[in-house]
Amino acid sequence: MNQPAANIQIPVDLTNPGQFFACCGLLELADRLWPGAEGWFSEDGRVYRIACAGTLLELLDTLASQSPIAIERIKSNGLEVAPIISPLAFTFGNGSTSEFVLDYWTRIAAVKGVIQVISNPPWNFWSGQQTPIRIWSGLRRKLITQLKRLTPIELLDLFSQRLMQKGRFGFDPGPAWNALDVGFSPNEHGMEVESSPAIELFAAVGLQRFRPVMNDDRASFDYFTWHSPYSPLVAAAAMSGAIRDRHAFRYRASVTTRGQYAALDFAYPINIGDIND
Repeated sequence: MNQPAANIQIPVDLTNPGQFFACCGLLELADRLWPGAEGWFSEDGRVYRIACAGTLLELLDTLASQSPIAIERIKSNGLEVAPIISPLAFTFGNGSTSEFVLDYWTRIAAVKGVIQVISNPPWNFWSGQQTPIRIWSGLRRKLITQLKRLTPIELLDLFSQRLMQKGRFGFDPGPAWNALDVGFSPNEHGMEVESSPAIELFAAVGLQRFRPVMNDDRASFDYFTWHSPYSPLVAAAAMSGAIRDRHAFRYRASVTTRGQYAALDFAYPINIGDIND
């Protein structure tokens, strides 16, 4: 199969689930800005590629410019949403796909006979005074600061560019402190840890469509790479294992607890290639 020319290419560590889902978010946003965008991983899984009508810097500028609205009440049914799990509403690009809502950390359920909007484990990692809008706003400010000083060479290796920050969604496990290592959770003490705002924000976008295969314990999940140019709709099926090729990599990641907070831990390969379990 002939592949289109990729105008966006980013080195990726597939054992870092935050980087994987950030790749998904890059494709999601690229397709909303420039319909028809396609993304895929290199055969060795070390590079993620996107063919679209724009550039990586334009994607980053769009992400940094977004100041979402916290949804406090669902229009369709009138249900109120607690601030700690309030969905975020965005407007990306123009046309029918411009409206975009992040709400995968919520679900509707009957609690003691009352229909409510409640959290959807394991995707609501934060706790305490943190809310989705506060986390997004803090990461956005950090990304804006970072973009002002990134050189063109550093931009080519975007996911390795990290800085100190407090609020995080918990998708990037690379530099995060583990409470078992330090004896406490830095988040609970308002301490900064080194993290990538780009990974955190793009992964938050990617997980809305790209849902991994959850295991029975609801604390671990599997995701698959794809190596042909796919639109977000097809790629989302491929990442869940519904479409595989001989180059596909399968990884298993888990959620780890750090005090009252949770976060993604590193993943490990399960199998490689078109193998049916």
